[in-house]
Amino acid sequence: MAAQRDEVLVLELHQVLSEIDPVRWRDDAAAALRARLVTLQQHLVQHERLKALAGELETQLPGPEVAPDARTRWLQFKKSLQPGYEKIAASLRAEKIHVPSLRPTNWARSVFHVAGAAVSVLLIVVLSPWQLFFAASLYAGTFWFLEFGRRRSGAMNVALLKFFRHVVHSHEATRVNSSTWYATALVLLTLTHSPVLCLVGVGVLGVGDPVAAFIGRRFGRTRLLHGRSLEGSLAFFVAGSAVAFGLLRTFRPELGLGVALGVAAAGSLFGALAELFSLRIDDNLSVPVAAAAGSALVLALL
Repeated sequence: MAAQRDEVLVLELHQVLSEIDPVRWRDDAAAALRARLVTLQQHLVQHERLKALAGELETQLPGPEVAPDARTRWLQFKKSLQPGYEKIAASLRAEKIHVPSLRPTNWARSVFHVAGAAVSVLLIVVLSPWQLFFAASLYAGTFWFLEFGRRRSGAMNVALLKFFRHVVHSHEATRVNSSTWYATALVLLTLTHSPVLCLVGVGVLGVGDPVAAFIGRRFGRTRLLHGRSLEGSLAFFVAGSAVAFGLLRTFRPELGLGVALGVAAAGSLFGALAELFSLRIDDNLSVPVAAAAGSALVLALL
């Protein structure tokens, strides 16, 4: 029961902190946000596990005065709470209670995401299926080597986090990072020996995910599951479908217009659902695999 009450409060805190984002911030919302956080802090401090986080919130919370640099101050406030929030989130996950991580808008990460997909598309187009498998395996093996290395060496972990500081999320300091899961997904895609499925899986994730993140943070109002919004999920489906369709028409024109459209839409739909329901599995692994599965289903039916 205590853990469930903690979950409710942490989810409420996540919802409030999600409003503090570069693409969503409005100075005139600061007073209402502060009032919500003051009330929430009074509830957090009553729970043993959440007392430390409540203390950080009370200490770091910007004052009620209106300042010209309000946006910067509030973004710094959110950043200061992230380590404490992620610590609580990790302790709840250890009890099989999922709460979403804080993922503020990161333009460098979005560009990195799209660039990685573009490189993957290029390799899918120019390499044979076996060559692609070996390239993906080398890529994934390198990242898993780094993962095991940073688990054994704190200094290595700090060095890697510093090197990737512009694209890494705070929760990845103690968890397998998204690039490693993406590399693993690439290996699984190459096992299909199907350029069509590889193109759809890579395209849907590479563009659908960052578009969904931007739209969800900027315009998301209808909350669904695990911090996702209806607006973000719809944006994922539309963007993923468009990109997958464009890739198929460009590189696999023999499929035909109708088949390409059906395969792209199915892949994007399955990818959007995987992104929505992913809990313990990172969406950089689940989305491309689910997208490929959806496309394979439509190909089989057609």
